[in-house]
Amino acid sequence: MNKVISTTLLFSFAVALFYSCSSGDGKKEAGSIMIGIAEVNYTPRVGFDLAGNYRGNDYASRGIHDSLFCRAIVASNGIEKAAIVTIDICFLKKNAVNFMRANIAAKTDIKPENIMITCSHTHSGPKPIIDDAEGKDVEAKAFLLKASTAAIIANERLKPTTIAVGKSTENRISHNRRIKCKDGSTHMCWEKYEPGFAIGPLGPIDPEVITMSFTQDGKQVGALVNFACHATTLTGNNWLYSADYPGYMVETLKKLKGKDYMPMFINGVSGNLTQVDYRVGFPDTYQECQRIGYMLGVAAAAAINNEQVISGNEIAVSREMVPLSNLDITDEQFEWAQMIIKKVEKEGMPPIQANGIPDAAYAKNWISMRAKQDLVDSLELMVVRIGDIAIVGFPGEMFTEFGLDIKAKSAFKNTIVAGITNDSRAYFPTKVSFTEGLKGFTPMIKGYETTPGSTYFDIGSGEKLSESALNQLKKLFNK
Repeated sequence: MNKVISTTLLFSFAVALFYSCSSGDGKKEAGSIMIGIAEVNYTPRVGFDLAGNYRGNDYASRGIHDSLFCRAIVASNGIEKAAIVTIDICFLKKNAVNFMRANIAAKTDIKPENIMITCSHTHSGPKPIIDDAEGKDVEAKAFLLKASTAAIIANERLKPTTIAVGKSTENRISHNRRIKCKDGSTHMCWEKYEPGFAIGPLGPIDPEVITMSFTQDGKQVGALVNFACHATTLTGNNWLYSADYPGYMVETLKKLKGKDYMPMFINGVSGNLTQVDYRVGFPDTYQECQRIGYMLGVAAAAAINNEQVISGNEIAVSREMVPLSNLDITDEQFEWAQMIIKKVEKEGMPPIQANGIPDAAYAKNWISMRAKQDLVDSLELMVVRIGDIAIVGFPGEMFTEFGLDIKAKSAFKNTIVAGITNDSRAYFPTKVSFTEGLKGFTPMIKGYETTPGSTYFDIGSGEKLSESALNQLKKLFNK
């Protein structure tokens, strides 16, 4: 009799549990949000090539100033899972992103299309080139595999979590790097100017610091920190691995919150933003990295202290492949490029150049671009919803005007906008920025970012990506 009663009770409990997790139509209902968070030190061996600056014929790293990390959160509501992965690296091309996604998906139950991978954009990280024709990509694949384990570990640490969003302002770090000059030309903030020649910046900055923090078992365990500024404090003069100022931001929060606290940096859309004030100059030192990182860390702490708990248990992902036409290389530009290449064949490529790109590098790009200028490409634009917050990931270096516009128009009250996410397709300037400067066809005539070879897609491509983001935000908000 006792066995019969026990069996009956067990069956009743199972039925009750089933219906408590299911809707009337048999569909499973979402539970409370669970978050897993983890970090992995993926620093490659010394000697692996650096990325982010033109360095002539020598890109090999010389040592480690501070370690490079990959950090991840995995969010689950019992129905859907999504992962946000941040990595201390300059860029990741689409094939590298898919390589990491495949490894994470193979070792978890997270769908590869639900994995967002975003780069800090430090210019002192390794060059992540894979599928190299010469087979030199073995080490790159090795450190990307190691980095991807952050998401795998995070997936094993899922716990009920309270999520809160905080905001603050830090307007002393970033500067718009495109400078309007007296003769109508557009120059860059790292150039040297005669007195009175530079008038001022050609665009805005985004001083907003947004944090998304996680509390488990009554204790804060980590946070995403979103801020828009190039991580280029260290230029081509630096030969050591470094996370740049985002590394010091992480250090600041760990000192304030405890060594087990896990801050994650998500760089905003900062294509035309930098830490360089043209009126001061370009201090490319570790002390400058520390100064900026500590300031951002304090601003992030202020945002966390003013945070508000978000509601909702929705987890949803939206992705769109946005078709974009390649930028044309004119006959004049093509002829100029051929002339420069002939000069390079005689004299060789120019030596290291800490700021910008030499004409010889542009010439090679223009010849390559000319061969495929009639093609149409498709770029991934991804949006992740976690509760009442949305995270937008752009596949390149968008001008900050796009980020400001999206946050102002987003259906969500809380919107994080990230650059260099799930791909890296160089710069996406605004339409108006292509009209700023002098007329001509040679490099840098309208500023660095709008020069073919710095940007690869038709004028208006940034606006198309931005439109996709707003449409996806609206769709996710109405789910």
